[in-house]
Amino acid sequence: MQALDMLGELGLPEDLIEDVRGMLGRNADDLEDNNVKPVGAVFGGSETGALLSHHTSVAQQHVARAVLQMAAGLRGYRDNLAGFVDDLGGTDVSNATAINGITNATTCVGSSGFQTNTSCTLPVRATEGD
Repeated sequence: MQALDMLGELGLPEDLIEDVRGMLGRNADDLEDNNVKPVGAVFGGSETGALLSHHTSVAQQHVARAVLQMAAGLRGYRDNLAGFVDDLGGTDVSNATAINGITNATTCVGSSGFQTNTSCTLPVRATEGD
């Protein structure tokens, strides 16, 4: 069973995975493009207004950084989803190789004896001096 078939068995068809990856990338771009903008000095010229303007600016900077981190997180999730698909494919291949090796070894030792076994040959041991 191929990785994408397995994802289908898990209820995740290939087109859905690509749709989700595309959505994650688009949403990350939207977050960066539409990040919060500075409010500016709209609180008047008083000392209290200036203090409120300062605190608003600091809060805006924290929110802007958090939005960028969220965009990076969405991209990381998108990339991890692709890695998950790749890992499933690699696991399929390595498991098939291991199972084929076990099957081949079993056919060699499954006969009643090496004299009647035609599926494999006896290992040859080098004699001393060769």
